[in-house]
Amino acid sequence: MSGTVYRGPLAGTATLTINGVPFNVVGEAQHQAAGPVNETLKGQSTVEGFSQMPGEGFIQATLRDRPDFDATSLQGASGLTVVLVKANGQVVTAVNAWQTERINVNTQEGTFEFHAESDTVTVDVAS
Repeated sequence: MSGTVYRGPLAGTATLTINGVPFNVVGEAQHQAAGPVNETLKGQSTVEGFSQMPGEGFIQATLRDRPDFDATSLQGASGLTVVLVKANGQVVTAVNAWQTERINVNTQEGTFEFHAESDTVTVDVAS
């Protein structure tokens, strides 16, 4: 890491594609990389160590409903490639992801919540 402070965009804009189809991100987009999850193991006498299990990652966002795409067609979808590009240049990719939770379309706002999980969610940092 260099000794200079980055002065470009850090937050605010994001783009998201699902299988190459672009969607407007309306509300907060969030992500979590896949990787090991540690859990502390405690006995009655002491903290004994930890266990480690694999953990899924996710990408979720509030997306704008589109007139040329049925958002509910994503309900129960799998084999998805979801790409989130953040304002700071980081690219978050979920490979072979599956959609979880129910898709409810808000007609007043023209939005829907999208949540996809995968065992392969990576973050590529900008250089």
